[in-house]
Amino acid sequence: MKSIDWIIKQINWKVLNFSVYFEILISYFMPFKVDEYEYQVGFPLPFLTVYDKPIIHANLFSTIHINGFRLAINLLIVYFVTILLLKRYNKVKISR
Repeated sequence: MKSIDWIIKQINWKVLNFSVYFEILISYFMPFKVDEYEYQVGFPLPFLTVYDKPIIHANLFSTIHINGFRLAINLLIVYFVTILLLKRYNKVKISR
């Protein structure tokens, strides 16, 4: 239980919140991958798949698949890149 508390204290929640919103926002602006019957959205890994099915007798949940593992990997990548950019920015700002 102590290790979980340590991990929770180490997370920068503002940066994590930014990562979530940035990942969702960037998914709309980045080009998406189109296969024969599916569209894949996400950056750097596609995490949302929309299948091309007829609109009649198809509900939203049968045409969309969200890969939670890939979404988590994307969030970690964006989180760590943001942390590195913030550290770099603070280092340059202090040196001036």
